Amino acid sequence: MRLPLLAALLLVTALPVAAQRLDLIGTVELPTMPRPGADQPRPDGQIGIPAIVGGSDVWAYTAPDGAEYALMGDVEGISIVAIPSMEVVAHIDGPTEDDMFFHRDIKTYRGFAYVVTENTGRSEGLQVIDLRSLPASAEEVAVVRGEGDRLVSSHNLSIDTQTGHAYVLDSNASGIVAVDLSTPAAPVDVGFLQLTDLHDVYARGDTLWVAEGREPTFSVWSMADKAAPRLLARVTVPAAGYVHNIWPTDDGRFAITTEETADKSVKVWDLSDLENPSLVGEWLGSSRLAHNVHIQGDYAFLSHYASGVYVLDVSDPAAPTEVAHYDAYPANDDAAFYGTWGMSLPTPGGYVYASNLEGQLSILRWMPTARDL
Repeated sequence: MRLPLLAALLLVTALPVAAQRLDLIGTVELPTMPRPGADQPRPDGQIGIPAIVGGSDVWAYTAPDGAEYALMGDVEGISIVAIPSMEVVAHIDGPTEDDMFFHRDIKTYRGFAYVVTENTGRSEGLQVIDLRSLPASAEEVAVVRGEGDRLVSSHNLSIDTQTGHAYVLDSNASGIVAVDLSTPAAPVDVGFLQLTDLHDVYARGDTLWVAEGREPTFSVWSMADKAAPRLLARVTVPAAGYVHNIWPTDDGRFAITTEETADKSVKVWDLSDLENPSLVGEWLGSSRLAHNVHIQGDYAFLSHYASGVYVLDVSDPAAPTEVAHYDAYPANDDAAFYGTWGMSLPTPGGYVYASNLEGQLSILRWMPTARDL
């Protein structure tokens, strides 16, 4: 009996480490509405868009007491969902006019949420939401319009938590407003970066990484002097679609971009020498239409429209490798604007949140490999 037992032990130790998983914990349906014109036929060859709209981006928030929440945009504003109970514990109304896709972007800092939207109407501008009384309540405490109303109808923001500054796209997507959050409930404009076209910004340690949309480029900036931004690098994306978002690795040596254009790959860039940046890796999911990417450690977390959500191992930047996947839109894998809009980074409790345009919030549990425990 000794030889079979030894053989079995050798077989077990030779097996690969178990693959990562994204396990569904549950879903929450948030407010939506029929898209105007959804009953009209689409022109041949035009990319598909959903008949139900309202769901937009999602962000993870962990309170000082360790309680976890998902903050997701819906047709009426922002829903705040306690995790893992999946109870909607608060809702903050927001602007609802002039944007039928209800783009809402959310970030958090020191017990407050900051929300921008392309919509106009009630509370238009940078909304400041006090989260410190959760789960009992949350409250809008300020709406900042900015100099010349330049924070009204903004698409995107990022918060540099190291320096306490938000960077908010202006109303025309032609510049970025630097906002001091020293007093979190009373943000103050302190600088402006003028650009030609942009879609998305990521901020960390007085450095901005900017996806420049139709240019088609991305750029890296020093914001150490808010009154005098300094360009560190600008990179032209070859045969680009719409340069949609960018996120750097934790050490800033690499960055990943998406282009929100059918058949345009997710791209990994070596930025270790900003005078000589290079494209080193590419990847694309089954729907052929990637939306947003976030990075934590060796992993990239992707929202990928009809394909759902992916986790990629990018420890080898030249060879991004899928290690986990959850299809939050099983109806099809079309290269179309259906399904997953946003995906959060993992929370301390191991949860990942995915938001669908059709209003569904998916709560997932990320099960990493042994090397990550």
